[in-house]
Amino acid sequence: MPQTASMKKNLRQSQRRRARNLIRKRAMKDAVKAFENAIEEGDAEQAAEALSHAQKCIDQAVKHGIIKQNTAARRKARLAGMAAAQSS
Repeated sequence: MPQTASMKKNLRQSQRRRARNLIRKRAMKDAVKAFENAIEEGDAEQAAEALSHAQKCIDQAVKHGIIKQNTAARRKARLAGMAAAQSS
């Protein structure tokens, strides 16, 4: 346990940040999963909407420092590739 007042405050801040980061990370994962489910069902219109939402969530995760830019680019490219393969 932290001893000084500043360390106690830092612990509280870290716990709040961790909770927010987990919420954002879960939202990103849920959006990607929704896209993958739409691809499996073969619904092109729903897949297009889910792809857009998943890419937006990934971009927001990068903006908040949850994942790195290259990781986001790789994930978005894979999702776009899945969408292209499904449409053809």
